[in-house]
Amino acid sequence: MDKQSLQQSMYDIHETSSAPKIALVGSVALWVVLSWWLLLDGGLTQLGAHLGHMWLASSLLRRDCLLAAFSIYCLRLYFTTFVFLKRGVTWSGAITVSLWVLFIFVTMCIGGGIHAAPFGTAAILGILLFLFGSWINSWSEYQRHVWKRDPDNKGKLYTQGLFRISMHPNYLGDVILFSGMSLITGAWFTAAIPVIMLAGFVFANIPMLDSHLHDHYGAAFDDYAKRTSKLIPFIY
Repeated sequence: MDKQSLQQSMYDIHETSSAPKIALVGSVALWVVLSWWLLLDGGLTQLGAHLGHMWLASSLLRRDCLLAAFSIYCLRLYFTTFVFLKRGVTWSGAITVSLWVLFIFVTMCIGGGIHAAPFGTAAILGILLFLFGSWINSWSEYQRHVWKRDPDNKGKLYTQGLFRISMHPNYLGDVILFSGMSLITGAWFTAAIPVIMLAGFVFANIPMLDSHLHDHYGAAFDDYAKRTSKLIPFIY
């Protein structure tokens, strides 16, 4: 599939596509249940034994905070998918996101579930970043959702609210919230997740979406792109 076909398959789906959306959100809810087993029901100990390691549980507070973060993320995904997202979702897209979230949750569970250090300042900062990133993502989507409900705005490009300072604040929110999750775990290797996510946004998602928006909105998008940062305000 060439780039243009992939772009169309992702952003030009007008059908409701309920089945892929249900499968996506349902699978992520299942990953939350799996995380509960890993972090609170001895799952990590059993997994470590199968791998030949003696994994001891970290502080209960760290594990509880991770589970709360996973649960909040799942709830946000539900609202984003069924309320804010008007276009359809492909099966390939749903499967890709589901497997990516599974990888994230399991990696975070292992990193945070066996981290021996006490719950300290870095973890508290992680909680604040997670909440801030979640707010950026959800609030920007909500602002756009409300604006698009006005019939007078049909077919127009939304450039207000948080989209005034970043063309893709929802992506920015994801990078921040998963950076926060990484700090909550206290495990250095989990930092690879927001780094990979940032690279994916910069080199794949943003160029593809911007190309779609240029084709759809033309000069209005070009003018918007000239005066607005793509992701991080005043930086990129």
